[in-house]
Amino acid sequence: MLERPGFAGARRLGGAFLARWIGASLLSLAACHVAQAAAQAWPPLASPVAKPGDDAFYTAPSEAELQAAQPGDVLRYREMSAKAYYLFPVKGQAWQLMYRSTDHKGRPVAAVTAALLPSTAPAKNRKLYVYNTAYDALTLNCAPSYQIAKGTALEQALVQSGLNKGWVAVVPDYEGLQSLWTVGRNSGQAVLDAIRAAERFLPLGLSGAATPAVLTGYSGGSIASTWANELYRSYAPELNIVGVAAGGVPVDMGNVARKVDGKLFAGLYMGAVSALGRAYPEVDVDALTNEEGKAMLVKIRDMCAGQFLGGTPDVVGSFAFKKMASYTTVPDILAVPAVQQVVALNRLGQRKPGAPTYLYNGLFDQVMPVDDVKGLVTTYCQQGVPTTFRQVLGEHITSVFLGFQGAFDYLEARLAGKAITSTSCK
Repeated sequence: MLERPGFAGARRLGGAFLARWIGASLLSLAACHVAQAAAQAWPPLASPVAKPGDDAFYTAPSEAELQAAQPGDVLRYREMSAKAYYLFPVKGQAWQLMYRSTDHKGRPVAAVTAALLPSTAPAKNRKLYVYNTAYDALTLNCAPSYQIAKGTALEQALVQSGLNKGWVAVVPDYEGLQSLWTVGRNSGQAVLDAIRAAERFLPLGLSGAATPAVLTGYSGGSIASTWANELYRSYAPELNIVGVAAGGVPVDMGNVARKVDGKLFAGLYMGAVSALGRAYPEVDVDALTNEEGKAMLVKIRDMCAGQFLGGTPDVVGSFAFKKMASYTTVPDILAVPAVQQVVALNRLGQRKPGAPTYLYNGLFDQVMPVDDVKGLVTTYCQQGVPTTFRQVLGEHITSVFLGFQGAFDYLEARLAGKAITSTSCK
């Protein structure tokens, strides 16, 4: 039987614990210094801002450099002037960080994030707000780190909500340098490594892995947010993610494809096929597409969805009301075993999320099957995750704004350390 230590023993134990804590903190700080010392400092981003394809900063590092780095290590960085809709500068400092991540096949890769430090950030105990935009891109021309520098980020106002609270903001290019749209594991791991990179980048003044962080995103951004949450405990368990909010969540890509095929948002189906074919070469897209389909894939590779301010061709407008069957050599591409396997790999709900979760969806959403979202809520609840679900009176586009305030309030409460007073779990 262990005896309870007396005061002197408790003092010795407390002293030992304090020594270990200080030692661990110093090691963490030293690791941050080493990681930053190894990073390449680039000159500040010049104006006018060059497209990523013409900007050497976005060139992938060598395989040797990637192999030598740890997930989340900053590889290169430069200061930039963040803008909101061309005219209004973001008050504070901003950087682009290239960092090491891991793709969906377990390979070391690089990704880029915008990191924003508001002028109102407190001197210590800073909090981290990770906003995953719905950039739904097949090209780096729609990457958030570029759009924020250019002043054309469509969701800048929602990013600004966190900056107004004095929170440090991270806006990752979670699709990576290859623009792997809809690839869940790739996106989730890129988000988690963006958090690591921000916490290791000394100018942001964060408290390392102890920094309380929250994640949010809508539609395409919800892929990154929910996958990061499901991968959190296995991939980056040292992080301190206290809440995740996501709206318009594509739980099952196959069901989303069936819902939009031949309708207004059919272009999302075309874009997903292009991106998933890029990410999973075992799906022989060339054999599955006819001549018209091959021409579609060439045309679509420079497109993204909804980035109207950036002037990039829009995948939704270009392929509205098109049927996938008109582009394929098979009656139903979703019935192909290799495609079914990819869809299964990218289905949410197969892992227990690491943080309390808030999900919302438009009552009249034309893209996301609401029953899938309700099923995901049930799954999370059964896994013991505090989960809140709200439906808002909107369709897919308007619901990003109609549902955002509720999601933001939820995240603010989590950062404030407030108890979760109610969930959708019964």
